[in-house]
Amino acid sequence: MKHTALHRLMILTLTGLPLTSLAEEAAPVLQCYPKIQLPDRLATLNKNDDSVRIYSGSVDLIDNKSAKFFNGVELTHRDTLLSAPSASFDKSAQTMFADGGISYYSPVLKVSSSSFKAQMGDSSATMTDAEYRFTQQAGRGYAQELKADDQKVALQMASFTTCPDGDDGWSLQADKIQLNADDGWGEAWHSVVKIKDVPVLYVPYMTFPVSDKRKSGLLVPKIGSSKKLGVDVQLPYYFNIAENFDATLTPRLMSLRGTQLKNEVRYLTEEHQGKLQVEYLAKDQEKPNDFGSRYLSHLTHQSDFTDQWRAQIDFTDVSDDSYISDLGSDYANQSDTQLYRKFALNYYGEQVNSSIQLQGFEILGDHLESYHALPQWDLQSAHPSQVFGDIEFSWRSQYSHFEHNSARVLQADRLHFEPTLSLPYSSPALDLLFETSMLTTYYQQKINTDFAPDQVSYLDKNVQRSLPVVQANGKLNFERETSWFGQNSLQTLEPQIQYVYIPYRDQTNINFYDTARLQDDYYGLFRQNRFSGLDRINDANQITLGATTRVYDAKDTERFRFSLGQILFLADPQGIDANNPEDVAATESILAAEALVHWQNRWFINSGFQFDADTNRMIKSNVTLDYRADDKKLFQLNHRYSRNVSNNVITQLGALGTMPVADQWQLVTSYYRDLENDRMVEANFGLQYESCCWAVRLVARRQVETNFSTQIDNIDQPVELDSGIALQFVLKGFGDSAGFDVSDMLSSGVFGYRRPYLLNN
Repeated sequence: MKHTALHRLMILTLTGLPLTSLAEEAAPVLQCYPKIQLPDRLATLNKNDDSVRIYSGSVDLIDNKSAKFFNGVELTHRDTLLSAPSASFDKSAQTMFADGGISYYSPVLKVSSSSFKAQMGDSSATMTDAEYRFTQQAGRGYAQELKADDQKVALQMASFTTCPDGDDGWSLQADKIQLNADDGWGEAWHSVVKIKDVPVLYVPYMTFPVSDKRKSGLLVPKIGSSKKLGVDVQLPYYFNIAENFDATLTPRLMSLRGTQLKNEVRYLTEEHQGKLQVEYLAKDQEKPNDFGSRYLSHLTHQSDFTDQWRAQIDFTDVSDDSYISDLGSDYANQSDTQLYRKFALNYYGEQVNSSIQLQGFEILGDHLESYHALPQWDLQSAHPSQVFGDIEFSWRSQYSHFEHNSARVLQADRLHFEPTLSLPYSSPALDLLFETSMLTTYYQQKINTDFAPDQVSYLDKNVQRSLPVVQANGKLNFERETSWFGQNSLQTLEPQIQYVYIPYRDQTNINFYDTARLQDDYYGLFRQNRFSGLDRINDANQITLGATTRVYDAKDTERFRFSLGQILFLADPQGIDANNPEDVAATESILAAEALVHWQNRWFINSGFQFDADTNRMIKSNVTLDYRADDKKLFQLNHRYSRNVSNNVITQLGALGTMPVADQWQLVTSYYRDLENDRMVEANFGLQYESCCWAVRLVARRQVETNFSTQIDNIDQPVELDSGIALQFVLKGFGDSAGFDVSDMLSSGVFGYRRPYLLNN
């Protein structure tokens, strides 16, 4: 007797019913279903046992040709169990039959049916009037007849839903479903999707996977509306080209802009993986005279040739500066002002690490273009080596070639070498580091002769700069047992002191290539250089004092943290260029602090500020108050201030909250306001209904439209507001329901919620 058909009916077929692979996404709604009590015998079965075993209260044997089983029958095969009041076996016809109320159990499924019949000759099995229910994921249904043989399974008059008993939210019904075991695919004829027993979608023929295989076909459409785009409809079609290669072609219909075509290609091999995206709009109906064809291209690629050699590519290009702000994209935010471009080849050796990269930025809007590094080669020691006792030696070097066809310097070559001697010491109570370096940098600069002589006279064609750096850093670690709101806790105290000496060098004859002022938060106070890159090295004869104290509860959750530090100048820094605000900022004596108060599991405050002690002016500050009971009940109030963002003052106040307003109804709102210019920046409203098997979401948004020709500090110039609305409807288990919850709305950027930094996040 062959048992493959019987097992396929019990295991492969029923767990491979239509859309169960998608229904796995709905597993969290299992609380909507009453728990199924599985028979104790099921736990004793062996899935590798191919024998068919029959247990019954009594049995009648008739001429050794047939048998009848009475008083409760249990049939086991591998890890499946079938029970019935009675059963019969006919040896001549090679059939087994059971009726009177059949119950079937497997580790993942329960089936109730009126009869069961197995045909041994052709290795087929049939169940009639079968009601099934998954035990480890949401899903149930009915089949008038389920018939399986060695090659396929056929279901007549079948249905499937993820709704619990008594809920007719939605269901899928088909006249016939056939599951092909060999290729892992199923077919359905005359399928109808019903919502509240009302037919809403008819599909004469459809295919679906009954394994983890993929197949070409339409994906769930995306529908929305906004002031910029009008009605926005996207209809993605998926191409399963190979196991490691696929593509998604998406026509996008925008009532105000026209028809756009989007194409995404993905590939994956043992050594390479990547993604290519192209978006193309032949003609923008809203701005026909401003642009020709509009496009965006995006490529990410990673290669792991060996354990030592790796390569990365990250490249994005657009037809015009306003493309992203006008049309949006899956690969850039509408508020982005620059696009990153990079190619890197990395080598990780036992003695030397090397990185060769080409990098640059596409600057959007009316801003100065940045330099492109073509190429930049970094070479450094893989790890420090001991030279005298505990003294360690390390080194790093860099060669960069910069190009910019409209700047004061057209081309520049920069060669940098930095040997370092260090003496570290570390223990549980004390960390010490004594370090000295010699920063040697050589420049060759090709001056742009299109500029007037007085505009470039301060720049030199050849520059050599040598700067010694001396640093000493010490940190103590104290701890004691204490009490936090009546609970046993541990408090730490971490005082830190650092001395840095860098002599002054006139660097005004060096142009800016990849250098910018860094932020002086608490941890930034302990940097050697207050600039990124190598074009500016600030002089320093300074001491930085700082301390951090923390409180941990008995579960090692950080309940309190406070850090305070300041740079004290032993000699007034001379600065580099008095006419450059960033150079002047590098001479400020910064007092920086950060604080976290997490006094209850649901409430916490996170804040920080940077203060110029010389001029008694606030530079930056932020504070966030959070209440978070769970993902469906939270509130955040935040404020931030910055004295200099592109030479503008930024003061913003924001609030965000989400709470259930009724059974299965959730409300999410957010509002952000520019206090400096007394105007709204962004407002969002979301309302969502979610049941066990379906959900609907309405999101409305109104925000300041990105306009590269508008100065953010010009209050007299009115800003344009973009409004949009989107409606999303999901049948759980019948479409992409992954991520359809309140936490997804919060983290996806629609409402801009970010949880403050906690040690145990």
